[in-house]
Amino acid sequence: MGWQEFLVFADASEDGVARLRMAMDVAKTFNGKLEALVLAPVPISFAVAAEAVGGLDAETRSIVRKDCDAAVKTLQGVAGAGVHVHGVDIPAGDSQAAAARAARTADFVIFGQPEEMDGSRLDTDIFLGAVLEGGRPCLMLPRWINPHAWGRRAVISWKGTPEAARAVQAALPFLKNAEAVRLCVANPRGEREGEDEAGIGRVITYLLRHGVKVEEPVVRESWEGPDRMIVSEVEGFNADFLVLGAYEDPKWAEEIFGGVTARMVRDAKIPILMTH
Repeated sequence: MGWQEFLVFADASEDGVARLRMAMDVAKTFNGKLEALVLAPVPISFAVAAEAVGGLDAETRSIVRKDCDAAVKTLQGVAGAGVHVHGVDIPAGDSQAAAARAARTADFVIFGQPEEMDGSRLDTDIFLGAVLEGGRPCLMLPRWINPHAWGRRAVISWKGTPEAARAVQAALPFLKNAEAVRLCVANPRGEREGEDEAGIGRVITYLLRHGVKVEEPVVRESWEGPDRMIVSEVEGFNADFLVLGAYEDPKWAEEIFGGVTARMVRDAKIPILMTH
């Protein structure tokens, strides 16, 4: 995989610093360049945001950027000269779009787990902007306050959708290094979607041909919902990495904060690689 440009959304919190350190490890693995971005929403109305941000005097801009600059300084102290750490002022209502804009010029995007999947916080905007509008593979890291090893045992949540196919392809560099990989299919639909025995077999063959140590697939019905089945498999398999297609359902726009993806993100205890 020819990834060169890596982007991590970071801040000066304990988990933000740990996220930066883990992103540095990922970029180093691929001999890539890492950008660490701190978004600084300006608390003014969207109607006058563009004009106001552009016209702030030096004193006001200094006040607005105080926390952002402090975060950048903290992160620079951790990252050293090899990482481009910087902050960007954005209108408060523009954070999702700002995250999407930044993601589109990276090869791989890393961000933290949103604290609440309800649209009320910057971390949720970063998640939605990067995943839904960024057009790049994304890695969500739990809110660990210290770096953790991950990627040894992986679970793939498979569904016959373009989102899942893109996620599996993007995850190949990590899956090939895993000691064990399990493909799980919850509530399989059938041949048309490629979720019958033959279709699932093709996915297994694809992974094997790429050198992935994938085990026999787990396919089962779950009256509790696919997210509960996948969580159960993650726990039973002792997985430390999950791969899934984000917002695969055609009605995803109606379920941004209450659908399967949102529940998986909310309850995650391990890194999740996802694409939309």
